[in-house]
Amino acid sequence: MSYIRIYTLRDGTKRKIKIDEGMTLQDELQKLGISESDIFQMQLVIQDEEM
Repeated sequence: MSYIRIYTLRDGTKRKIKIDEGMTLQDELQKLGISESDIFQMQLVIQDEEM
């Protein structure tokens, strides 16, 4: 099972990131090159790797 977070930004674009264990929100934002003020919505998606 893996976790992916989908960020919808204020300009309407979307960014995805696979969450690694121990990763903080700030680590995710830094890796994506965005700031908290860029975010309109966040969604956590759980993917079953057996598919």
